[in-house]
Amino acid sequence: MSDEIVVGDGQGLDLLSASAVREALVDCAKLFFGAKGVGTTLRFDTSGGILKRVAAGEQRDIFASALQPLQDLAARGLIEKPVAIGVSRIALGVRKGEASPDISTVEKFRRVLLDARAFARGDPAGGGTAGNHLHDVLVKLDLLDAVKDKSILRVGGYKVMAEVAAGRADFGLTQGTEIAAVEGVEIGTWLPDDIQLVTTYGVAAGKAPRDPALVKNFMDFISKGGGVGAFVGAGFTPP
Repeated sequence: MSDEIVVGDGQGLDLLSASAVREALVDCAKLFFGAKGVGTTLRFDTSGGILKRVAAGEQRDIFASALQPLQDLAARGLIEKPVAIGVSRIALGVRKGEASPDISTVEKFRRVLLDARAFARGDPAGGGTAGNHLHDVLVKLDLLDAVKDKSILRVGGYKVMAEVAAGRADFGLTQGTEIAAVEGVEIGTWLPDDIQLVTTYGVAAGKAPRDPALVKNFMDFISKGGGVGAFVGAGFTPP
């Protein structure tokens, strides 16, 4: 998948988004900007990548990411106060139509990883929320070295699931909202509650948007207007 998507003429707003929000945000942009006759450009990174880019001085009209990094940036005066838009959980994704392995307990999760031919997960070096969490889980369960040679690391959940769709990985572990958006794969099951991560995502305006009124209207559309259904359809639950 491309790391940049242009909706309409691309001249309306400039957005930087975490990949977990990608499908819902693109749908919202098509609905909102199509009705207004203007466009926007959406660029994608991990939540950690966005945090680093803004901290280094990068500005966009709107940022969409895990809520906590946005709150941290707002507290430092680098962006405006964020608004919550949805909640996501980590899932195990399989090729469409294939049975999912049973990971209903931590011990079953451990056994599935050890028995896998290969599986894909987010590269923690990329700063993704799911990738960082899964790395910590593997450390906690003393599995990091044991599954090192069978772990396919990719930056971004869409790229994680591309490995599953192509048959290079038996399954992928990432945000459920990213699995649902990739052709040829589907959510098999969820991470056990004991090691699950529930992440709230949000949107925030940059410090100097080109069109503050348009930014506010689009953020309202996402968080409490006609765009709410796009997030529910993409697998988010209300914040």
